[in-house]
Amino acid sequence: MEIFIDHIKIETFEGARLGDALTRYSKETYRLLMNDEIWLEDENANSMDVDGRIWNGMQLFIKHKTK
Repeated sequence: MEIFIDHIKIETFEGARLGDALTRYSKETYRLLMNDEIWLEDENANSMDVDGRIWNGMQLFIKHKTK
């Protein structure tokens, strides 16, 4: 299965969750998400949970929180 995070293709396994795909993308980005410094949105601007289901061809976008 493949998804896209900020237009970068990530290969992951069937049944993967957002957290699984994000660690394949970048462990540092995963850390930022867990520290509530960023969030991810899907192509419809829905905020995604780290345990959320992902699907083949999904587009995700990293959003940075302002202080």
